[in-house]
Amino acid sequence: MILTQVPLLASLPCGRIIAAALLPLLFAFGSEGGLNLLTRSQLIVLIGAFARNAFGSCGPSPIGGVGQIGEGFLGSHFPTAADGILRAPQAFALMLGTAVTALFLKFISQKLYPEDVQLKEKVEVSQEQIRKMEQQRKRAPLTGYLSLAIFVAALLISIFQPFGKIPVQTVLVAAAIVIVLISRAGIQEMMSGIILLPVTAMIAGFMAAGALAATGGFDALGNLLRGLSAIPILGAAGMVAIFVQIQTIIPLSCSRILTAALVPVLYLFGPAGYAFLTWDQLAIVMAAYMINATTSCGPSPLGGGGMMGEGQMRAESGYIKGAYTFTAMATMAPLAAIYMKFLNLSIFDPANPDLTRDLATIGAYALIVVGANAIGIGLLSRIAGSSERSFLMHNVLFVAMGMLAGMILSVSVYGFEAVQIAQGAVGGAVAAVLIAVMVPRKLVPEPQPIPEMEAADA
Repeated sequence: MILTQVPLLASLPCGRIIAAALLPLLFAFGSEGGLNLLTRSQLIVLIGAFARNAFGSCGPSPIGGVGQIGEGFLGSHFPTAADGILRAPQAFALMLGTAVTALFLKFISQKLYPEDVQLKEKVEVSQEQIRKMEQQRKRAPLTGYLSLAIFVAALLISIFQPFGKIPVQTVLVAAAIVIVLISRAGIQEMMSGIILLPVTAMIAGFMAAGALAATGGFDALGNLLRGLSAIPILGAAGMVAIFVQIQTIIPLSCSRILTAALVPVLYLFGPAGYAFLTWDQLAIVMAAYMINATTSCGPSPLGGGGMMGEGQMRAESGYIKGAYTFTAMATMAPLAAIYMKFLNLSIFDPANPDLTRDLATIGAYALIVVGANAIGIGLLSRIAGSSERSFLMHNVLFVAMGMLAGMILSVSVYGFEAVQIAQGAVGGAVAAVLIAVMVPRKLVPEPQPIPEMEAADA
C-alpha cells in the first residue's frame, strides 16, 4: 500500500518525526480508533510495515540523513558522491524490505506471539453509527493544510533543487518562518515539536568516533578485523558479511551513534587504509552496511523507534524484533549491494568502462532475494507457533537467509569466485546466528506498579 511507503517518500532526517504524526492515524483504522476499517491482523501488519518503513527512511534522506555520513567518505574518490550515491540503493532496498516485513508480521509474528497484541477485532457497525462517527471526526483547520503544503514544497525544493544549488538549511528555515507567520505559532509551540534525539545521537556518535581516533581505537578495531579476515573459513568476504550486519547485531536507539563511529573503520577497508577493497567494492559494501545501519533503530530494545509501533498496536516489547531484524539482514542489505553494483556505480563513476547499467540483473537478483524470503516465510508459517520446535525452525530460516545474503554480497563485491562466495555464506551464517538468538522466544509483559507505591505517590 502507498501509505506504508509514505515515510520513504518524505525521507525526513528522522523517522520518528513522521511516525509520531501518522501512527495515531493508522490506529484509527481499527475498531478502537473509530473508523473500524481493518481487522486486528490487518492493523498489525499496517502499523508494523509503516513503522519499518519510517525507521529506515532517515538513511536516504537528503536533509541530514544518516547515509550522508557514508557519502562524505566516498566523496574522496567519487566527486559527485554528495549528490546521493547511497540514496537510491537504500530507497530500493527499503521499499522491497517493507513488503517482506509485512509478510513476516502476517505469517510468522502473529503465530509466534498470538496473545501478545491487545488490539480488538473489527466489529460490525450500522450505517447510522458510521454517520455519527463521521460527524464527530475532528476537522483540520485551513492553516494546517497550508502549513503542510509549504512543508512539502520545501522538501521538494531541497531534494530536486529546481532553482539551482540552495543550501538545504536555507530552504527549511525559510519554510519554517513562513509556517510560523501563517499559523501565528509561538516559540513554545515550535520548540515543543522539536525532536532532539537525532542531533544528540549524532553528537554522541562523533564523540565516540573522536575518542576512538584519539586513543588508537580505530587501529585496534582494524587489527581485530584483519585477524578475522585471516581465518581461512571467513576471509575478507566473510568478515565483510559480518561487518555489514553489525548494527542489526547491536541495535541502538538511533543508528547515528554507531554509524558515526564505524563508517571511518569501514572507510579504512578501502585503498586509503588496509586495502581489503577497491573503491568500487567499498561503495558496494558501504551501501549494504548503510541500509542495515539506518534500519537498526527499529528493533532496538533501548528506546528504539519500533517501540512506537509496538505501542500503537498494543503489543509487548520485542514483538516486531524478529520481522525487523530478518528483513534488514536477509532482504535489504543484499538488495542495496546489488543496486549499487549494477546501476549506481555506473552513474557516479562514468569514466570506468568496466561498470555497466544492468536493470535486468537487478530485477533478477531482486526476484531471487524476495522470492527466497517469501518461500522461507511461507514454509515456516505452516509450523509457526510458540513451541520450541517452531523457534528452532525460526532460527534455521534466519541462518539460511543469512547465508544467502552473505553469498549475494560476495558476488556483488568479488564476482563469481567460489572461495569468496563460500566465505560470504559462512560470514552471513555467523551474523544470522547472532541476530536470531536475540529474537525473544516469549514476550514478557511490562511490570505493573506496586499498589503500595501508587498509594504513596497519590
